[in-house]
Amino acid sequence: MKRIVNWFIEPYIIITREWKLLSARNKEPILASEIRRIKELQFFNIMLATVYTFFFYMFVSDLVMLIRGNWIALLGVVFGFLMMVLLKRIQVLRYLKRREAYIKNDETLIEK
Repeated sequence: MKRIVNWFIEPYIIITREWKLLSARNKEPILASEIRRIKELQFFNIMLATVYTFFFYMFVSDLVMLIRGNWIALLGVVFGFLMMVLLKRIQVLRYLKRREAYIKNDETLIEK
């Protein structure tokens, strides 16, 4: 049960960790363009959390409707779950690997 709960809250843990990291980097003496990129990444994290929360609520509400006997809600459960999986994959496989390269505007910093 704990693994299931951790799977659902993992994006929020990553987002809070990223927010702290970006806030700490924003206090360092850096270029104005890097500060702008850090603010953009913080805004991206807010948007990602909002979209993930929307699909999480959709998943949970459709799951409740499915339990109550509304079989068409199965489509919402499947769609919400697939979108959450997609958002997690984008966050882990794309965003985290390209964060430093985006801040420094240097394509050679993309992690493999």
